[in-house]
Amino acid sequence: MITVSINGEIKQIEASITLQQLLEKLGYDKGGFAVAINTTFVPVDRYGETVIRDKDKIDILAPVQGG
Repeated sequence: MITVSINGEIKQIEASITLQQLLEKLGYDKGGFAVAINTTFVPVDRYGETVIRDKDKIDILAPVQGG
């Protein structure tokens, strides 16, 4: 198990999990959001190859409407 921060909340997750696998486990399977790991944006086509590491800070950002 490794420790990560997801949207400011500390969580324990399994080691060697990809970003795609993590998002699926968290219920983010429909799209419409962006992800940054340690303040670096991750392109959608890299989710399956991006491995989450211990102490990573993951921000899942949904668009905000306003006017």
